[in-house]
Amino acid sequence: MTYVLATLPQAPTVAGALVCSEEQARALGIPLLLGHHQGKLSLWPPMGNESPMAVDFLAGPMGYRLAEGRVRHERLVRALGKLPANSRVVDATAGLGRDSAILAAAGFAVTMIEAEPVLQLMLADGLERLAETNNEYSLVLLPGKAEDLLPTLPFQPEVVYLDPMFPERRKSAAIKKELAWLQQLAAIASEQEEAELLTLARQTASHKVVVKRPQKAPYLAAVPPSSQLSGKTVRFDVYLPLAH
Repeated sequence: MTYVLATLPQAPTVAGALVCSEEQARALGIPLLLGHHQGKLSLWPPMGNESPMAVDFLAGPMGYRLAEGRVRHERLVRALGKLPANSRVVDATAGLGRDSAILAAAGFAVTMIEAEPVLQLMLADGLERLAETNNEYSLVLLPGKAEDLLPTLPFQPEVVYLDPMFPERRKSAAIKKELAWLQQLAAIASEQEEAELLTLARQTASHKVVVKRPQKAPYLAAVPPSSQLSGKTVRFDVYLPLAH
């Protein structure tokens, strides 16, 4: 099998190169590999014991969360509140697409925006496998930066959802692993970038902007929300739209 090196900010000279084995990748000092594992495009460190990470909308814990009758109890769905039928949601920081899948399972038409090329490939792979078994979800991927794509959308979404990268620490080893890998792929946004994204999101949405934050994290861009829905580890801050 031939593996593609994951795109890494600290190693741009090797991004996109090919290696023929995990041993070769480790010898070259490559921290992450992108390749197929058990039929899924996956990310993992070479020669490690960690389970590869893939986008899978239906299997494992994700499948349980998307089960009919349960998804409406998800705090994210409750944070969106009562919206018009067939409301459109833009997940402007899609990541691994898990929150997008929850919103789609709740009946929303979801457009995912993702700027990181490796995550784009993994999301596209997950969507392809989803389409083979499930045609009920309305999930679309737009590769690119939210700052560039939000102003060019051919529709106005009722909700823009943001889950920016945050340097948090949690007890779960699995969460730590995924956060560590994702932070190797995508840099954490600066305060100015966060402020610009929040403003743009509020100018784009017709009803509200929902921001996911760790429970004890500061407000995004230091802007207080109009309301909140809190859980044990995360909260959802709700912002009203801004006039253009």
